[in-house]
Amino acid sequence: MPSNRGTRRSPREPERLTLIQFAAQNAVYIVGVAAVVALVCVMLVAIRSCVPTETYDFDGELDFYYESPFDWSNLQMGDDGRYAYIDNGKVRSHSGIDVSENQLEIDWQAVADDGIDFAMIRLGYRGATEGTLYTDAQFEANLKGAKAAGVGCGVYFFSQAVNEKEAKEEAEFIIDQLDGAELEYPVAFDFESAVAGVDLPRAYNLDKDQMTKIGEAFCERIEKAGYKAMIYGNYYDLDMYHYKSLQSKAIWWAEYDVWYPNPNIDIVMWQYSNGGIVDGIPTAVDMNIDLTDAL
Repeated sequence: MPSNRGTRRSPREPERLTLIQFAAQNAVYIVGVAAVVALVCVMLVAIRSCVPTETYDFDGELDFYYESPFDWSNLQMGDDGRYAYIDNGKVRSHSGIDVSENQLEIDWQAVADDGIDFAMIRLGYRGATEGTLYTDAQFEANLKGAKAAGVGCGVYFFSQAVNEKEAKEEAEFIIDQLDGAELEYPVAFDFESAVAGVDLPRAYNLDKDQMTKIGEAFCERIEKAGYKAMIYGNYYDLDMYHYKSLQSKAIWWAEYDVWYPNPNIDIVMWQYSNGGIVDGIPTAVDMNIDLTDAL
C-alpha cells in the first residue's frame, strides 16, 4: 500500500474574478446602492430648488399661504451673468441697471448696444444728517443720454424723511426736477435702514407706523402727478413698513447671491447684483430685471 508520508497537498489558489464577473455576481447589491444614491441626489436637488434660501417674515407674521405669481424655474442666467425670465421660449422680462453719480460719465449708446433695456436713475437724495435736498450730479446727463439711446427710464430718490411733510417735500422736489419729463418706469422711494459713513442717520429711529405713513405720503404725491410710484428695499428696509401696506405697492426688491428672489411678497423688479459690468459704464453697476411682463 503506497505511503503518503512525506507528501503535502498544495493549497488551492483563490479564484480571481474579473470586474465583469464581480458585477454579475453582485448585481442586485450594486443596483440597490446606486438607486439609493440616485434617490438621495434627486431629493437634495428638489429640496434646494423648492425651498427658498431664506424665508422673510414681514411684521413677524409669516404668510405660509403666499404663492409667488412667478414660476422661478423660468428664471435663467446667461453667460454674461444677467437674468432673463423665459416662459415657453419667450422672454418675458427686461434687463436693466440703476445708476447715480457714482458711475461717473456714462456712454449710453454703448449701454443700449450691450443689451440694457432700462435704467433707474438716481434723481437726488436727502442728506442723512442735516436733511438738505440734493440733485444727483449726473441726473440730467443720465436722463438725457438714456432717452437718446432708447433706454427706458425711471428714477429713484434716496430719502431720509422723518415725517409725512418731508416725504411730500421730497416728492415735490422730484416733480420739479422732472419738469414734465415722461418716464417709462416708476419713481422709486429708496429709504434704507443704514447709510454708509453715518453712524446715526437722522431717520434711524422711526417706527413702523411712522415709516408706513412716510412711504404712503411719498407714493400718493408721485401718483397724483401722473407718475407710477414704487418702493425699493431689501428685507431689512421693507421690514420697517407694515406688511399689509406693502401689498398694494409696486416693490423693487434687492437681494444678492441667491438663485431667485425670496421676498414672500409680490414684486415687479429685482436688483440681483451690485457688481455688474456693462459697456459704456466705467465702474461696477447694479443689475436689475423687470418682471412686469411675466405677471
